[in-house]
Amino acid sequence: MVKSKNPLILVIDPAVKSPELETFNRLAQTSPVALSYHLPALFGLNSLQKLSDHEIKGIIILGSLSSVNEKLPWQAELGELLKKHFNQQTPILGLCFGHQLIAHLFGGKVDYVFPDQKKHLGFREVNLKENRLWGPSCKGELYVSHQEHVVSIPKDFSVSANSDSIAIEGLAHTSLPIWTFQPHPEKEPKSGDRARFVFGHQLVDRFLYFCAGK
Repeated sequence: MVKSKNPLILVIDPAVKSPELETFNRLAQTSPVALSYHLPALFGLNSLQKLSDHEIKGIIILGSLSSVNEKLPWQAELGELLKKHFNQQTPILGLCFGHQLIAHLFGGKVDYVFPDQKKHLGFREVNLKENRLWGPSCKGELYVSHQEHVVSIPKDFSVSANSDSIAIEGLAHTSLPIWTFQPHPEKEPKSGDRARFVFGHQLVDRFLYFCAGK
């Protein structure tokens, strides 16, 4: 799919129904590095497997209606690909499903937030601890849409964000450039008050510029 040897940031969209095209378009307009877009749940991993390693400057894994506990074949294939990039110290940002998948791959546990599997939906204030990606501790509203969450901290990770509702809103690897968030900081509003999404967009943009070495 991609033959260029230019640097790339991979945007992996594990959508099982509707791809997050609006999100990708915003990222592409913002990123200082070219992006490529992949839909492993819908179309397999062929487009990812064709890329040579030295092209990849970073990886963003978006949300999905799928669950890591389903243990689907495409999830296993994606997990193996990500493990290779863990070893290569590729910068990775996992969002919602991506957050849960990375935690799962490192030995963390994912479970439903509520026994009746009710979904968290809307905005909530999230507290971020000081981190090299975004700087000093801060807090802000982030959009959320999830039924499951990470319930145990995987090995070699620390909690980088929390809220009154969810203890593990974010994770950061203690030595590798890997960050994850349970919310959707990447969310692109279809209408309404765009100002509520600025805090989240700034977090994702910091990752894009980190990948570019800026």
